[in-house]
Amino acid sequence: MAHPTPLQAAALPAHTPAHAQSISQSHARCQAMGVEENRLPDLSPVSPGALRDMRERNRRLFEHAAPVMELLFEQIVSTRSLVVLTDTHGTILHSVGDDGFMERAQQIALAPGVNWSEATKGTNAVGTALFDEAATLVHGSEHFVRANRFLTCSASPIFDHAGKVLGVLDVSGDQRSYHPHTLAMVTMSARMIENQWFADRFRHGLRLHFHHRVEYLGTMREGMVALSPEGQILGANRSALDQLRMSPAALRMRGLEPVFGVSLAHIVDHCRRHHDTPLHLPPANADAAGPPLYARAYFNWPTLWPATAPAPSPLSGPPARPEAAPTARLEDVELATIRRALDAANGNVSKAARQLGIGRNTLYRKLRNSTQAP
Repeated sequence: MAHPTPLQAAALPAHTPAHAQSISQSHARCQAMGVEENRLPDLSPVSPGALRDMRERNRRLFEHAAPVMELLFEQIVSTRSLVVLTDTHGTILHSVGDDGFMERAQQIALAPGVNWSEATKGTNAVGTALFDEAATLVHGSEHFVRANRFLTCSASPIFDHAGKVLGVLDVSGDQRSYHPHTLAMVTMSARMIENQWFADRFRHGLRLHFHHRVEYLGTMREGMVALSPEGQILGANRSALDQLRMSPAALRMRGLEPVFGVSLAHIVDHCRRHHDTPLHLPPANADAAGPPLYARAYFNWPTLWPATAPAPSPLSGPPARPEAAPTARLEDVELATIRRALDAANGNVSKAARQLGIGRNTLYRKLRNSTQAP
C-alpha cells in the first residue's frame, strides 16, 4: 500500500484523540443499530407534502440560514461541494451547490427531503454532529457506509437561545476537495445564523451584548443574553456561554445581578445618559476570576410594555410618544423607532440596524413594507 506524499498528508484531517474517539463511537452506534456497511442506504426522500410541512416548521431557521449559506458557498465555489441545511432529525431542508458535484450528489441523495441521521446513513457529519451536538468532520473512509466514502463532510449544529439544536449546517464534497479550514468556516457560519436568529427572536425585548474586548462589540464574537423586565435571563447565544463558562440552565436560574454584578435599572440609566458608549461591567461570573466586560443594551420600549399596561418601576420613564402611544399601531411605533435610529446614524443603515439589534436586510424590509402599506 502506497504511503501518502507530504502534500497529500497535509491535506488529510488531523486525527486528534477526540476526533478518533468520536468516529469510533459513531461506528459502534451504527453497528448496534444494524446499519450495514456494504449495503446501499435508503436514498428516497420524504413526500413533497411532508417536505413542505418540514420547511414550514423550520421557516424562521431557513430565513436566517439561506443568505449565510449563499455567502458560505461563495467561499467554496470551486471545491466541488455543496452547502446543506437540515432539521433536528437530519432531514435536508435546503441545499446550495456546485452544478457538477450536484449531479453526483443526487446519486447518494444529498438533496432536500432525504434523511442523513446515523440510523439511515451511518457515520456522517450531519448525523454525528446531531448526536454529539458538536462540530464534526467525517472524511473519506471515516464514513461507516462504503457508498459514502468518496465524501468529505464538515457539519456544525445550530443552537437556539436555550441551548437546544435547531438544525445542522453542513458542507459536503468530494474527498479530494478536503480543506482544513472548511470546518472552521462552517462553524463560523452556524454562529452567524444563531446570532441572527437570537436577535430576531428577542427583537421586541431587552438584550445585553458584551465581550471582554470592546472592539469585538458588534461582531459575531460578542455574547448576547436576553432579559425579562424583572432581570431574569431568558436565553443566551454560544459566545455568551463560552465567555461566562455557564450552561443556559445555570444562567436562567441565577439571573442578571448574580451573573453580571449590575442591576437592570443601572443598565437602563447608563443607556439614557450615555447612549452608545459601552457599559463597563465587573468580571463576569463572580465565582470565577476573569477580565471585566464591555456591554451595550438593545431594547424596544413600546413592545416590551404596551402603553395600556403599567411599566415596571425600574424601567419607568416617559415614552417617546406619550400622547399617541395608547392608540398607536405597533407597526407605526416600530417605524418611528427605525426612522429615529436612521436619523441618529445620519442615514447609515448598518449603524442604525446595529443600534436597533436587527439585521440590515430586516431594516430594509420593514422600510419597504411601510412604503407599500395603504
